[in-house]
Amino acid sequence: MKNPPRAPVAESWYRSKLAGVRPLHALDRLEPEGAVETGPLLEASEPVLEELAHSLAYTAYATLLVDRECRIVHRTFGAESLARAFAGVGVDLGASLLEAHIGTNGPGTALETGAAVAIHGEEHFAEGLKDFSCLGYPIRHPLTKRVEGVLDISSFATDANPLLHPVLAHAVNDIERRLRERSQATDSRLMFAFQEAALRTRSALVAIGDDLTVSNRLAQDLLTSTDLAHLRMLIDELSITTRSAADLQLSSGQLVRVYADLISTRRTAALLRIEPQAKKRSAAKTSVSTEPRRGPVLVSGPAGSGRTTLARNLAGTTPVTLLSAAEALLDGDQEWARRFRQVMNASRGTLIIDGIELLSDSLLDLLTDHIGTRVGPEIVLVSGPLDGLQDRPAAVGALATHHEKTLPLAAQRDQILVFAREILGEIGTNLFLTPAAEAALAAHSWPGNLRELRAALVHAARGRTVASIAAADFPSSLSAGGSVVGSSGPLGQAERDVILHALRTVDGNKARAAKKLGISRTTLYAKMRAHRITEY
Repeated sequence: MKNPPRAPVAESWYRSKLAGVRPLHALDRLEPEGAVETGPLLEASEPVLEELAHSLAYTAYATLLVDRECRIVHRTFGAESLARAFAGVGVDLGASLLEAHIGTNGPGTALETGAAVAIHGEEHFAEGLKDFSCLGYPIRHPLTKRVEGVLDISSFATDANPLLHPVLAHAVNDIERRLRERSQATDSRLMFAFQEAALRTRSALVAIGDDLTVSNRLAQDLLTSTDLAHLRMLIDELSITTRSAADLQLSSGQLVRVYADLISTRRTAALLRIEPQAKKRSAAKTSVSTEPRRGPVLVSGPAGSGRTTLARNLAGTTPVTLLSAAEALLDGDQEWARRFRQVMNASRGTLIIDGIELLSDSLLDLLTDHIGTRVGPEIVLVSGPLDGLQDRPAAVGALATHHEKTLPLAAQRDQILVFAREILGEIGTNLFLTPAAEAALAAHSWPGNLRELRAALVHAARGRTVASIAAADFPSSLSAGGSVVGSSGPLGQAERDVILHALRTVDGNKARAAKKLGISRTTLYAKMRAHRITEY
């Protein structure tokens, strides 16, 4: 560009470069992501688009409608020359115009910023788009305030006209009005279904819509705000898989069966009946397999995730002796070996060896020899994550005939508040968390796992004169360094965790991860960007 770019354009170019977009090759990614499906946005927009197309007929302008994934779901052309030009650069139905894919452009940048934007000629990041001018207006759902898509008017750069701004703004207002009317109609059906069901059942009932949540007294007593967020995500999952029921563990630890009556598969609208299942398990006691064990047990997991506690639980009521690698570092290998032989000769109880990856080769050899004899007390080995063990420690771990894993706290997000309440019960029976404090705990990434959670709660409880614990009572590090940027609230955190899990299970292969999640690659890329997932 000859002149300094406008601020919105400069910021968009910066984001495009960070995303790795290359100006000369950006349009190589303009590939349709499959058939375009009719959805609430397109249904609400069609009459408005028809009127707009009629107004722009035989002009040098085109209209593009993109959805939340920035996929083109509708387009019209006033001139055949413009249609041929768009086809020449790959702007076809189903193609994604995400800014992170093709750089600065009207629909993509409007979706990225949530604001109307005009991009003229040279302001486009991709070389192949510099002959065009485009004006994009985001479409917000009036009830949820979520951006549902973008309506764009494009032309050749030489035909750009600022008078189209009010025309486009008026069209977007009409689409938003129709979205609101359709949601209100769906909510009315949802309320009627809830009232009818309330007369027929004594179960916990929840009706969840785009901007509506109604529950009976049983559900109010049973569910927390975190549970409601999980239920909203469950509705999306059920609508994709066409299932009508699913099991869920509430933040209290209670196992429930959720039966869903989907009032609409095109928008969030479902009546949920919730039935308690078997007796809830204690969150402080990590589930342990009841299969009989023959030989040593390996407990692996990240530090602070409850490995040693699980090892003690595995011992049951038998006497427990704990030997840690730290003792060998402090007292020397000879003293550690003496204690080890002493315990093995006693031939009773359970010996827990904590930190096998930190033991010297000579102590690992000693341990291997005794494991081979199959005599003496039961042995429980404790280590870091299994995939991090190498050489001798990995060989010792492989001798275990039974393996238990502890998960990082961030991978048990639905259990964070359960763990927190149990820890508070140990600290002081009258202490409780305010909703803001619960939200702060749910939003943290917990790199220090259960150990960090306990430390945060002990800090918050220290010297309290009231029973309630607020978010401000937690250490400053809780909000300063461990939150997941880009994930908003429990629902956003849960979605981020699900995406990360899918990526891990397929070794970062995005195509396979998208298939596993039941979404398109475009959607996966968009969600990874929104949740700042950069490690894959």
